Amino acid sequence: MASDHDGIWAKYRLGDFFQFPEGRKRHEEFPGTIIHEYYQRTSEPGDYKVLREVIDDVRSIRKIEIPKRDCCVIHLRTGDIIDNSEFTVDEFLSKKRYYIYDHEKEAYKKKKWNQYVKTGRYYARVLKKLKRLKIGQVSFSYNLDFNPFPKTRTRRNHRSENNEKSIDYVQRIHDLFRKESFQVVKYERHDVDHDFIRMCSSGFFVPSGGGLSRIIVRMVKLNGKRVVKGEW
Repeated sequence: MASDHDGIWAKYRLGDFFQFPEGRKRHEEFPGTIIHEYYQRTSEPGDYKVLREVIDDVRSIRKIEIPKRDCCVIHLRTGDIIDNSEFTVDEFLSKKRYYIYDHEKEAYKKKKWNQYVKTGRYYARVLKKLKRLKIGQVSFSYNLDFNPFPKTRTRRNHRSENNEKSIDYVQRIHDLFRKESFQVVKYERHDVDHDFIRMCSSGFFVPSGGGLSRIIVRMVKLNGKRVVKGEW
């Protein structure tokens, strides 16, 4: 499969293409992907039974290794959501922040779907839950370069030229877990499909905000595994 950085692949939005009719119209632009295979089997978006079958087949063909049973996989939403935002990493960690800005109302859209980046308090609660479950290993999955909508209008209408804030955010979350004596299992990210399948196949999964995490949550539950959230 092509790299995430290769031209049109940067526009591959697995979550959106699975959930919305746009995927049915555009899947042929992305041959060899989960989404292309999915729409070979059904014309309807959002069919989790079909998606599960595709995941199982692709995982077998590509020989994707699944996480160990006692390792919790944590999805971090990074990239444009953090780097193009006006908020600092400290501000993201301190309270819920939103991304899409309504310029007519001069306010952020305070909707659940618009709150992608989880706070420090969220992960503090995750820590407590994992300790009760006697989970001592965690592995993080994220994409520092994700930016499918470069023209999205944030409050400052700003496009970052680097991903320094995303890197800092990831490091801060890593440090939070290490401080509490969790072993952070290093994982070198691959392409989107590989990372997605790995997260869906985890025995314990911590979601971030956004549509992709919501899909993974559903798949993890369908597999009879455990989803751990930092919300009571």
